[in-house]
Amino acid sequence: MDNVSVNSVVRQFLSLLPVNVLDRTLFDHYSKKLTVMKAVFIFVVAQMNRWSSYSEIEAHIRAQPELQRLFHLDSISGSQLSRSLDRLPTELPEWIFQQLAQRAKRRTATLGGISKTIWKLSIVDASSISLPFGLGDWARVSRKASSVKMHLRLVAASPDTVFPDAMVPTSGNVGDRACALHLVIPSDTTYVMDRGYDDYKKMEAWSTDGIRFVMRLRDRAFTTVLEESPVEAEGRILRDTKVQMGSAFRDDKQTLRLIEFTDEQGRRYRLVTSIWDLSAEDIAQIYKSRWLVELFFKWIKQHLSTVHVHSYKPQAIWNQLFLVLITALLVQEVQASFATRHTPRQLLKVMRVYLYLPWSSLEQEVLRPRRASKGKPPGARQKPKILRTTVGELRPSKK
Repeated sequence: MDNVSVNSVVRQFLSLLPVNVLDRTLFDHYSKKLTVMKAVFIFVVAQMNRWSSYSEIEAHIRAQPELQRLFHLDSISGSQLSRSLDRLPTELPEWIFQQLAQRAKRRTATLGGISKTIWKLSIVDASSISLPFGLGDWARVSRKASSVKMHLRLVAASPDTVFPDAMVPTSGNVGDRACALHLVIPSDTTYVMDRGYDDYKKMEAWSTDGIRFVMRLRDRAFTTVLEESPVEAEGRILRDTKVQMGSAFRDDKQTLRLIEFTDEQGRRYRLVTSIWDLSAEDIAQIYKSRWLVELFFKWIKQHLSTVHVHSYKPQAIWNQLFLVLITALLVQEVQASFATRHTPRQLLKVMRVYLYLPWSSLEQEVLRPRRASKGKPPGARQKPKILRTTVGELRPSKK
């Protein structure tokens, strides 16, 4: 696994990739300087540091001897980086992503899931990334907008441990239902989906194949009620019924379970599921766990180079999306190796600071004992605010 000399943080980080920076592929026949593997390593470092443009990547490599030694490059131009991302075969970053996802599955195999009754979840959802209208004409979704989508399957191995294990990149006009065929497959997990995936035939097929799923229904979805189960009068569960999807009853249709509940803000939800051995409260909790995928999308968009794409060509964007997930999995792997309370976001910030320092320095910083503040004792008065400057004006509020 250690493909480069383990010394600096950046070297150790890249040594976790299941490939070698010096490997050559069939696509490198005419490449004398920037090979496919070097491009992968460079763009992973760019993701790690959130370098948003080719010129920024070029400047960092030219300024850092450690990167030059690591990539075996004295310098590189932005145009070469652009061509390398465009010609990078997407099958390679997809394969690297799948290898890292398999390692994450083995690493989290002993975790107990969301709870003792719910176990592990696979949350399926999509997130859009906007493109400039003129440059992303191939991804047009309306007269004024262009976008691409990242259709993701996120494994929730515990309440605070999640990782992606499948992704389908598409243009923005590809519906969620179309990608469900690739993301929802027979397994021992429970799939959680939002309203965009409601397809009556797919639901029946999943139920026939023994696939456990929980999906939110649109308000206009039709159901034929076969049997009502009693619910508590004052509870959040409003309804627990046996239904068939659609307005007409047929003997050959699969029977599903419909649950209606309200959340803490009084919002009403309708869920359909193929699960019969859990309580209605557990089914509601499964759907509430879907929020984990929203948090994952938020952190990769805010802390990795996801929103600002390097290129506006389809293959280059697909490559960048896979490289985003590769970097996220690598950060999570480092987090697991330290057994630290740092979140991936917090650890990534520290790694950027120590990027060219020895790995031991990062270890000492991450594992450094920290004093927990006891806070103010009960009943303690707040100290008066003192303005320590002669510049500006401070007017206390009357409220």
